[in-house]
Amino acid sequence: MAYLHRCRIAVAYFGERLGRGNMPASLGPDVRLHQLKLYVDNHLHDRYWAAPLTLVVAALLTLWVPMWQAALWAGLELVVIAFYIWVYLCFQRAQPAAEELGLWVRRIALAHGAHMVLWSSIVVWACRPGDASNLMFVMLVHVGLISLTAVMSNPYRDLLFSDLLAPSVALLAPPLLGGGALSWGLAALGGLYVSLMLGVGLKIHAGSTETLVLREQNQALIAALEHQVRSDGLTGVSTRGHFLEVGRAELERAARYRYPLALLMLDIDHFKQVNDLHGHLAGDEVLKRVASACHGMVRANDHLARLGGEEFAVLMPQVPPEQATVMAERLRAGVAQLRCELAEGVVVLPRVSIGVAVAENGEGTLSALMRRGDGAMYAAKAQGRNRVVLAPAWAAGSQKIA
Repeated sequence: MAYLHRCRIAVAYFGERLGRGNMPASLGPDVRLHQLKLYVDNHLHDRYWAAPLTLVVAALLTLWVPMWQAALWAGLELVVIAFYIWVYLCFQRAQPAAEELGLWVRRIALAHGAHMVLWSSIVVWACRPGDASNLMFVMLVHVGLISLTAVMSNPYRDLLFSDLLAPSVALLAPPLLGGGALSWGLAALGGLYVSLMLGVGLKIHAGSTETLVLREQNQALIAALEHQVRSDGLTGVSTRGHFLEVGRAELERAARYRYPLALLMLDIDHFKQVNDLHGHLAGDEVLKRVASACHGMVRANDHLARLGGEEFAVLMPQVPPEQATVMAERLRAGVAQLRCELAEGVVVLPRVSIGVAVAENGEGTLSALMRRGDGAMYAAKAQGRNRVVLAPAWAAGSQKIA
């Protein structure tokens, strides 16, 4: 019973693998593109072996056909080999995007299909009915071709099927046309061999596909984790840690290229009262609305972050003090226009105090710049809140704090 159960599992497995015609459609375009790259990498080995094999086979074919026929076939085959190798190299140089997958699949199918058809044409012009040695040679050529195809074409399932079609027909046609018990036996043996090689190719394809899918899922998971680390879970803007990382890099760049780097430190006024009077959910809604408003007003190359609680910061490369003050005033006025309608008809009108500090030529450290911005922000609160204050210029002799 256990043996029968294992047999049923094996039959179901191969049936699912052989009959799963919708599998490519369920895969992501990046996975299918990588499958095509593996297919091309495998077949690029033909540039070393296809030409010598062609010449050897052509030389052996002269035992049954005139030399000019074998030479003509070899010449055509060498041209086709050069063509599909050129197509493969063009594919590698192009480094196509996933959107171009269909176009390249058609090009490769055409180029390599011509190669397979030309090899399989041997059964048309070189097969000699009644000559056992000729029959064995022709079948041996196509057995080798089918084996190589199963090994080399398996990364891309559709191309595996199309590549196997011509040599499979060429393997089965001579014994089927020959008649007699031996011919029929050879045809049956050839059919079983084609089935075996197809099953092997699909099994390898399934394993490589699973590996590629898992790799894509791992990359997506890593990207999601990196996004969680870099993005504030409530507001969607950068976290403090990511802000510090970006800030140090931006300050180094500003110092290298001698341009100003502005920092805006924003703090929501009377935010504790919102939490105390209306609850933390109301406070969260205010934070999200303020962050969204600021995000919509900063430039694409600015960097907005939530430093913690109700405090935000904006890094603005290549912005001098006067322009930074104008942009800060724009942010303050934009937030002042917000009307946060909360549950039970509660309306909150958020306001922010903003401190502006500028590293004129990228001088100092990020911590020193943030300390100056904090000082200006607290000065704005001391002057009545809902206002912008510009910090004094950085003094060359001031202490640097890393």
